[in-house]
Amino acid sequence: MPGRLYDLALGGMLWGVWRRVAKAVEGERIYPWLDICCGTGSQLRGVEPGRAVCGLDKSFGMVRYATARAPELSFVCGDAASLPFRRGAFRAVTVSFGLHDKSAELRRAMMIEARRVLTPGGRLVTVDFENPWSAESRVGALFVRAIERLAGGEHYRNGREFLRRGGLRVFLRESGFAEVSRYDVAAGSLSVVVSVAEVPLVGAPGVPAHKA
Repeated sequence: MPGRLYDLALGGMLWGVWRRVAKAVEGERIYPWLDICCGTGSQLRGVEPGRAVCGLDKSFGMVRYATARAPELSFVCGDAASLPFRRGAFRAVTVSFGLHDKSAELRRAMMIEARRVLTPGGRLVTVDFENPWSAESRVGALFVRAIERLAGGEHYRNGREFLRRGGLRVFLRESGFAEVSRYDVAAGSLSVVVSVAEVPLVGAPGVPAHKA
């Protein structure tokens, strides 16, 4: 089963990142919460009972697996570039490693939809790769590149193009989001970034970055 294999292969490595994302949402109690490109649903498993959360993925197999693992949660099979939700339905939208592997056009469409379904002042929490900023992150970037190369094809090409354009930091800025806080993980040359739409929240205050 692909979902189970995914959890077994990556669950241990990504657990800390998932907890960092959950902390950004749960610590501020910003619900309802939508997790797009949710895959196996690992990000939402363990959420406080009774909270309004929803996971969305384009793969029916992943959604079926996620539902089987956490039947108390809501999972929807749908397109992140055409979300089946009303405007302003969520106070938090998260996407982890769901941007770099997409084409530039699809990434832009996903961000337009994320902005549409967020309430004014809602938080977008993203996890994805950055160009290295230190010796440790350069080693991490080499490891990530080797893993991404195994994926091959369009996934790898899109990932390289994502970094050439400036990685997550530049992508969010070009998509009209302003950073509120970030948590950089040198071992993976990646970042967990909390941001808000610049319109109408122009000049949202920043929070100093933390390094790991």
